[in-house]
Amino acid sequence: MDDETRQAYFRAVEDPRSRRLVEKLEPFLEWVSKYYFRCSFAGWERVPDGKVLFVGNHNGLITWEVPMMYHAWHQRFGMQRPALGLAHEGMFHLPVDPALVPRLGAIPADKQMALDAFERGYSLLVFPGGEKEAFRTYKERKKIDFFERKGFIRLALEAHVPIVPIVSIGAHESYVIMHRGEMLAERLGLRKRFRLHGVPLTLGSFFFLGLFASGLLLLFPFLVPPLALSMLVPLPTKMHFELLPCVDLHARYRSTLSREGNVQRIYDEIVASMQSTLSQGYAERLLPIFG
Repeated sequence: MDDETRQAYFRAVEDPRSRRLVEKLEPFLEWVSKYYFRCSFAGWERVPDGKVLFVGNHNGLITWEVPMMYHAWHQRFGMQRPALGLAHEGMFHLPVDPALVPRLGAIPADKQMALDAFERGYSLLVFPGGEKEAFRTYKERKKIDFFERKGFIRLALEAHVPIVPIVSIGAHESYVIMHRGEMLAERLGLRKRFRLHGVPLTLGSFFFLGLFASGLLLLFPFLVPPLALSMLVPLPTKMHFELLPCVDLHARYRSTLSREGNVQRIYDEIVASMQSTLSQGYAERLLPIFG
């Protein structure tokens, strides 16, 4: 990504219209957070002053935990501590105004873009597992899986910022994903064109396809659009977010290990702590969705 493209993204982020757009969305996000997903947060006192790299687990078809995190961040810190998310490049190929996604607080997951954001004073939120983790099946919902992607460790070391892991519990129950759909993504050329590793098939999509195969939708074609859209509506699962203790990478750096050895060790420690928190959180949930 060249410098002019990066600057264009930051111009969209810092456009006054971006703040107005976020303010307009606040009442909706407040209702969704408070009444639909019944979000709760713990560990805000662990967030240090200054710039931070937040690292989270990714969940569900449309990853509703992301706007819930941003809403909670803006409620707590307002515009005094700006934060952005690093998003999959597919988000920037949507058939909408190209400035919309950055105005909502997301920039491409590009290393130099992230370093520029830190230089401008932003904290960042990244999901190392990306869409591969978000598209995992329902039975894998209790697993943290970053697929050995350690770029976030190298980014934090280079930018000299601490890491605060955030574990979202229950968010993956917003959609019942039955299959990742890797082969479908491959056949459609989505992996090659957009680096999209799957087209997840949910319980709702199987129901829709079953109705279509039965011929019922041919008798009632007016039902096709609402039923298709209904597959994108998340289940009202209770979400809980746990902010873990801050990780000072340079304090944990061991001179006896190589750089990659240190990266691997810190990566393993962060994933293990997040997995422990996720497992404990699910063990404490009485029922799926209800929490």
